[in-house]
Amino acid sequence: MGRIKDETIRGAKWNIVSRCTMQPVQFLFGIILARLISPEEMGILGLTAIFFAIAGQLKDCGFGAALIRKQDRTEADCSTMFWFNVVASFTVAAILFALAPWFASFYAQPDLLPLTRVSAVMLFLNSTSSVHWCLYSARRDFKTPAIVGIVSTLFGMPICIFLAYNGWSYWSLVIQGIASGLFSLIIVWIISPWKPRFLWSWKSFRQFFGFGSKLAATGMLQAIYDNSRTFIIGKFYTPAQLANFSKGFQLCHMPINVVLGTVSSVTYPILATIQDDEERLNRAFLKYISVVSVGVCWGMLTLAFLCKDVVLFLYGAKWEECATYAQIFVFGAMFGYVTNINTTMYMVRGRSDINLKREIIIRTFGLFVLLAASFYGVRAICWSATASGIFTVVISMWFSARISTITVGRQILCFAPYLLYALLANAPTFFLRPFFCPIINLCVFVPLSLFVYCGILYYRRDEAGADVYEMIISKIKILTKKRR
Repeated sequence: MGRIKDETIRGAKWNIVSRCTMQPVQFLFGIILARLISPEEMGILGLTAIFFAIAGQLKDCGFGAALIRKQDRTEADCSTMFWFNVVASFTVAAILFALAPWFASFYAQPDLLPLTRVSAVMLFLNSTSSVHWCLYSARRDFKTPAIVGIVSTLFGMPICIFLAYNGWSYWSLVIQGIASGLFSLIIVWIISPWKPRFLWSWKSFRQFFGFGSKLAATGMLQAIYDNSRTFIIGKFYTPAQLANFSKGFQLCHMPINVVLGTVSSVTYPILATIQDDEERLNRAFLKYISVVSVGVCWGMLTLAFLCKDVVLFLYGAKWEECATYAQIFVFGAMFGYVTNINTTMYMVRGRSDINLKREIIIRTFGLFVLLAASFYGVRAICWSATASGIFTVVISMWFSARISTITVGRQILCFAPYLLYALLANAPTFFLRPFFCPIINLCVFVPLSLFVYCGILYYRRDEAGADVYEMIISKIKILTKKRR
C-alpha cells in the first residue's frame, strides 16, 4: 500500500493545487458574472447543454479510458485512437452545425443558431488534444495538465469579464471558452512528447471499441439523463427558472466536483496498476471511500445548512430562488464520490458491461421520476434528481458486491460515521442560524462546525481522519521548506 499511497498523494497534490487555485478564482468569476448577466440571459446559453453533452460522449466512444487501462500500449494504439477521435468528432460537429436552425426553432430562441455553430467548431478542435491528455494521465503525470489547465483558464477569464461588462451577455462566456480552449490546445501540442503518426490498427480499434463502446453508451445515457432536466425546464418553463436551476445545481455540485475530478483522475490509473492483486485492490478501494468521506460529509452538510446565506451574500437577491434548489440537490449529490469510486472499480476490473447495465437501470428510474415530477414545477424536478442520486449510490454498491467480496454494508460503514459526525457538528447552525444575518452566519458557523467536527474525529481516534490530517500536514511542510 506504500507505493499506492505515495502515488495517490502525488496525484492528488497536483489535482488539489489545480482545483484549489482555480475554484476560488472561478468562484469569484461566477460572482462577478452573476451580477453582470441576468438569469434570463444565462438561461439562453444553458439551452444547448444537452446536445453538446451527448456530442462529447459520441466523439470519444470511451477510447480514452481504454487507452489508460492498457498497460502495454503501443504507438499504433495511440495513433489509432487519435485518428478515430478526429473523424468521429468532425462527424458529430458537422451534424450539430447542420441541426443548429432546428435547435433555434425548437426553443424559439434565434440566438441559438450562431451559438450552436460556434460551439460545434470548438468541439471538433478540442478533440484533437484528447489523446495527449490521456497519455499524461496514463503516465501518472498530473502536474502538466494541472498547470496547463490553470494557465488556460486564467487566460480566458479577463476576456470574459471585459466583454460581459461591455454588454456582450452570454457571448462573453462563449468567447471565453474559445480563448481558453485554443490556448490549451496550442500549448499541449507544443509541450507533449507524443505526436500522432499516420498509423491505423484494426486490432487496436477492435480492442478499444469492445471496452470503450460500453463506456460511451454509458456516458451517453448519463449525458441524456443529466441534461434532460435542462431540456424540460428550457422547453416548458422560463429561461430565468432554467438559470436559477442551473446555478443551484452548480453551487451544490461545485465542491463535490472538485472531489470527483481529483478522485477519478488519480484512482483509476493507480488502481489499474494493481488490478491483478484482489486483496490490495479491495483495501485501496475501501480506503479511498473512507478518506474522501472525511471532507465531503462535513462540507456538503455545512453547505446545505448555510446555502441561502451563501447565495444572498454572493449573488444577491435576484438569485435567491437558486438557494432552494441547491439545498435539495445537496442530498442527492453528496455521495456522488461513492458512485464514482465504484465506477472506477468496474473499469479497472474490465467490467464496462456492468457499468452499462447499471446506467440503464438508474437512468430508467431517473427518467420515470423526472417525468412524474415535471408536471409539478421546478422544485419537484429538483427532488426527483435527489431521489435518483440516492438510488444511484445504492445500485452502484450493489453491483460492486456482485463482482467482488466487498459487501454493501462494508461500503456504508466507510461513510456512515462521517455523516453522523457532520450532522452533530452542524447542530448549532441548524438551531441558531435564523437569528443572525448571512455574513455573521458564514463567519461564525462555518469555523464552529469545522472545529466541532475535527474534535469528534480526534476524540474517536479516527484512522481516515488521521490520514487526511497527515496528508495536509505533509503538504504544509513541503510548502514551508520550498519557501525557505
